[in-house]
Amino acid sequence: MTSSFAGLDDLNLLQHGDVRERDLWPTVSGALSQYEPFWRALIVLLSNRIEPSVRFEDPAWIQARSTIPCAYEQLAMHNYSLFYFSARARQAIDEDGQCLEAGNYPHPETAFFLLQAAVDHAKGLQLGARNILRHLGLRPEFPKHPEDLYRTIGSYRNAFTHNPVLGRAINQGRELLPPETWLPKKGDKNLMWSDIARIPMSEMIDGLKLEEDLWGRLSAFLQKQWEVLTGEFVQARQCDKFIADLGLAVLLPIRSATLSTLTMGASGTSGASGAFSSGWSYFFPARSDAPS
Repeated sequence: MTSSFAGLDDLNLLQHGDVRERDLWPTVSGALSQYEPFWRALIVLLSNRIEPSVRFEDPAWIQARSTIPCAYEQLAMHNYSLFYFSARARQAIDEDGQCLEAGNYPHPETAFFLLQAAVDHAKGLQLGARNILRHLGLRPEFPKHPEDLYRTIGSYRNAFTHNPVLGRAINQGRELLPPETWLPKKGDKNLMWSDIARIPMSEMIDGLKLEEDLWGRLSAFLQKQWEVLTGEFVQARQCDKFIADLGLAVLLPIRSATLSTLTMGASGTSGASGAFSSGWSYFFPARSDAPS
């Protein structure tokens, strides 16, 4: 059964992802590298990329197959949103660093809003995957959510929601934020500017270093989660119920030759004639709008 999915190995995000994935992937391909194997192992199967009737040039090629169950579509949406928001958080943190270097004020609220959105979808992805795998008779073991990390991200996000000016001392080349212990708890009154002014300078936290630390810890967890998800769904692909639920029986084996445009790797010529008798290998061409 494994060989039935070998054709998925021909795809990569930089050439065959959608416009957001291709735009963000160079920024996070190292820190979030495990997103691509999971995308390749499961998400591609939920899309029209494996449908012979949908041409590669058709914008619908990257869209979800109309016949997949709702639970799988929801999982794919959580997965996509998790990648997008975590990658955008990385970009926002980089932009804050550039602002500080230029002597301008940063926008840490953007990074925390994006980090919190990523946390929400990390939870949704794991819950959705767990429900699907249990439906298939499997008992997955996922890494535990880093609740302390989530709480810290949420505390700063909530504080920034009510007050964009939490920090001070940007003239020192950095933005200092209140420590988490000073942030209001649920039900408490908002943190006032006068409250922030009373915090000793020695207790204030370098905002950019905090953003970097939180993103680093979150990305490390996401790496583990995506790695486990990949293994679990590679195992799930061996289940008859998985094949039936996704209507894959008529599409197996998955292979690049199902695309409308074929490129022959051995001879350098194109065309479908003799594709399966020659023994030459085929691969997915890059989308015409893929970045160079």
